[in-house]
Amino acid sequence: MLFRKLMHRVVFLLLFLLAIPFRAGANEPTRLHRYTVSTGAELSDIRVRACFAGTPPRRLVAESLDASTVLDHVALEGSRKSFEPNGTELRLGTLPDDACLTYHVELGGFEARHARGGNPTRQVGSDVITDLGVWFWRPETLSPDEDIEVIFQLPADISVSAPWVSITRSDEKAAYRVGHTPYDWPAAVALGHFHEEMVEVSGARLRVAILDSRPKVDQTWVLGWLKRSAATVATLYGSFPVAEAQVLVIPGAQGNEPVPWAYVLRGGGPAAHFFINQRHPVEAFDADWTAVHELAHLLLPYIQSEDAWLSEGTASYYQNVLRARAGWITPREAWSQLHAGFARGRRVMVGMSLADATERMYRGGAFQRVYWEGAAIMLLADQRLRERSSGSQSLDTALQGLQKCCLAVDDGWRARQLFDKLDQITGMTVFAELYEQLVGAPEFPDLEDTYRRFGLVFYSGTLVALAENAPERVYRDAIMAAPEAARDNRN
Repeated sequence: MLFRKLMHRVVFLLLFLLAIPFRAGANEPTRLHRYTVSTGAELSDIRVRACFAGTPPRRLVAESLDASTVLDHVALEGSRKSFEPNGTELRLGTLPDDACLTYHVELGGFEARHARGGNPTRQVGSDVITDLGVWFWRPETLSPDEDIEVIFQLPADISVSAPWVSITRSDEKAAYRVGHTPYDWPAAVALGHFHEEMVEVSGARLRVAILDSRPKVDQTWVLGWLKRSAATVATLYGSFPVAEAQVLVIPGAQGNEPVPWAYVLRGGGPAAHFFINQRHPVEAFDADWTAVHELAHLLLPYIQSEDAWLSEGTASYYQNVLRARAGWITPREAWSQLHAGFARGRRVMVGMSLADATERMYRGGAFQRVYWEGAAIMLLADQRLRERSSGSQSLDTALQGLQKCCLAVDDGWRARQLFDKLDQITGMTVFAELYEQLVGAPEFPDLEDTYRRFGLVFYSGTLVALAENAPERVYRDAIMAAPEAARDNRN
């Protein structure tokens, strides 16, 4: 009798469990739209098949104002219905559930009329880099339980690098999840004959694509340079700030520096693009500050362009501090380079507030004011945090707290909003005070008191002494001190 009762209970439990509907994992969307992207060996065009799960959106959008110029023949699969774009909008109206659209985009042969940074599609040797905004038509927003899977069907010898989170498929096709960053955040995809290399650094993964060039790039030392630069940033709090990032290396840049141009993008996920002059020796790359500067941008979430002084200032401050900690430059050199940057910032846009200079960032050398006044505010924040906490807190610890709560937020931050969050993390009012005192002020911050406290003695712009009897020498030295995690960065 007991056995029969137990069997009845087991059968009942099994029937009960079978009646519960299957639920996807916590990170698995309940609505997954699928885009299939293909191209030919010439990489001159892109063909897209977009299939929507359930009710399709009533319209699609693209980030670039040039997208409508290159869009060709948008059609509802299985019918004669077609659609024409209106600027950055593609109105679909009411479509059947689970409908699929097909469209075609010509990547080359047109002159961009609206792209500030040049043509949105660039030929790099036999490879191509193209802005997502010019060909990726998608729903304007995605609900939290909704996502887009993008699958690339490419010729056998063609690879892709995209900023989205990569996923593994049984058929080994390159596939990604788009995620929830705003559609109008810029991003880029590279297509070509490269092999995407995985660089592991402090718990993170950099997906590095080195594009084609003449002369060829020595991949071993480029990957080593990027790994050392990322490891230098990771010493801030022991781990790289983001779990994964796309890194594009575009050779053939003109200029006297090894990295004449670079930037970070956030559309679809963190990405860094480095335009390099590969004719420079590896020593020149290791001596250059650009890679550390760009990767240091990832210490903050996306900052809206109106407050670019915050993101550029943080990166400019840490490009010197972190390189000193890693042993690439001495603390004396780092303080000298910071001081030289402050002097350049102080000379431009005299009588203009930092907010106004940021609005005019790319005119009349205003970027020097933006970068270096932002860096000065970071130095002042670092000094005040250390002083008021007797050394237990710093800009480092504030940013470590920010990583734990806020780097994954798919939304842009204003500077005041972020400063309020940093004050909440630190339990102080340092950042709000600096914002009120400096952002609207018409003059560059006065750093004399900080220099005196730190014992930084300059004469005619040259650092002549690091005073041993300075009131806050211990904080000065701690800013540039190499943490244990930095010991092997140069190996």
